[in-house]
Amino acid sequence: MAVLVALYVLSAVLPIIGFGRLLWRAQRDLNEARRLSAERGSPGYTFDEFDAAWGDRVAAPLATRNALVWDISLVGVGLLAGAAASIASLFL
Repeated sequence: MAVLVALYVLSAVLPIIGFGRLLWRAQRDLNEARRLSAERGSPGYTFDEFDAAWGDRVAAPLATRNALVWDISLVGVGLLAGAAASIASLFL
């Protein structure tokens, strides 16, 4: 019975953590962009920032993808835990 409770708790908590991480990261990036825009008085890139952003075409998307894979995995494991708990409760 304790295993079922643990699985149900995981099924509730893991998706919240995954979506919370997505929201936190998006808000952090938005706050940083707003801060830089207000500091400069312009929403555009400087030449150095543009060169840095486009200098390595793989690094930024790779870092974003790795973070998204982790968040989606948390949600997926939570769904699997809920499904396993539901199926196991049918047999008890």
